[in-house]
Amino acid sequence: MTPGGEVIGHPWTTIWTRPRATIRRIVETDVRYQVTFLAILSGALIWLERRWSNPSPAAAFPILVVIAVIIGALLGIVELYINGILLKWAGAALGGVGTYAEVRAALAWSRVPVIVAMSIGILAILLGTHGPQLGGAVSGSGASVTLLHAVLVLWGFVVMLKCLGEVHRFSAWRALGAMLLLIFSIMLVVIAVVVIFGGMNALMHPLVAV
Repeated sequence: MTPGGEVIGHPWTTIWTRPRATIRRIVETDVRYQVTFLAILSGALIWLERRWSNPSPAAAFPILVVIAVIIGALLGIVELYINGILLKWAGAALGGVGTYAEVRAALAWSRVPVIVAMSIGILAILLGTHGPQLGGAVSGSGASVTLLHAVLVLWGFVVMLKCLGEVHRFSAWRALGAMLLLIFSIMLVVIAVVVIFGGMNALMHPLVAV
């Protein structure tokens, strides 16, 4: 347990119903509290569920499962830092004051519902129930797992907006605006790159046919 663990209390339970108060308590006590662990765990579980949901025979190979978990854990950390940088910038553009560490904490702790969703999906697969990502015909129990999975992931998104809003000192709606601004900015960059490189390609390889 990190130094502020006892003061922070039980954020794994309070993050569900009091995300703003929970993330405020975390960033004021120990902004790095379990942040890396949550990033690793969520990434590993997402890739593990994806691997086991794959109906191909290769999914049964233990080495591939281990590799998938390792890759997922590493990507979980990479994603956390990249998204932390981007959402720190997008939030600041709308008047947010959250630091990089605070934004990372908000993103990491908002993954708790997703971690639970992935865990339920993995458990359903182990018990022989259709997991949330399996294709084909879905049984009644499989449909229930899929619905629960979707609800938890959706609630995780709501928690993320509330946590981001709290660390940036604005509303969850403005946090949503920051995300939309980020998406719009990325689209503009992609379009600009395509236009620039497309134009350069046209100059270097002009059409000779009329």
